[in-house]
Amino acid sequence: MKNSMPRVLRALVYVIVGAMASGLANASQVTASTMKYSNDGAYVARFYIQYKLDDGKACWVKPKSMSAYVGPGSWIKYGLDDNMQVFLGPNRCVDVGGGIPNGIEVWGRVQIDSGSSESCKKDKRVIYQSSGGLISYKTKGTTFNKNRCRVSSWPGD
Repeated sequence: MKNSMPRVLRALVYVIVGAMASGLANASQVTASTMKYSNDGAYVARFYIQYKLDDGKACWVKPKSMSAYVGPGSWIKYGLDDNMQVFLGPNRCVDVGGGIPNGIEVWGRVQIDSGSSESCKKDKRVIYQSSGGLISYKTKGTTFNKNRCRVSSWPGD
């Protein structure tokens, strides 16, 4: 009986550690169906949704019905299920209906006019799901200084 107790405790520890690891893995990604970008900088910027296809090809898209331009002090919100226009990448970046493939990792991309291009990709993955929440990004600073893309709120915040 004494020898079986350590095995039971060991099994319990494995279960607890496994459950914690599973929870941490789920915490490293969120689902989103909408992206918002706020330009708090002193420049005009363009905002795109970026992702990669299975073969590694990069895609930059935006809703066909909206402009990508965002002036200083302005913001824009994109529904990820909108009919998309490909800005950069092959035509197959969008499905037959003009949409982003469901379940793919997405992130924002800010192209500052006469300045830098800033990826909004972070360690926490954002997965496009039609039932997901809102991911909000912002930039500030000037054309070339202190303008990195930040997450201002995650889905569920």
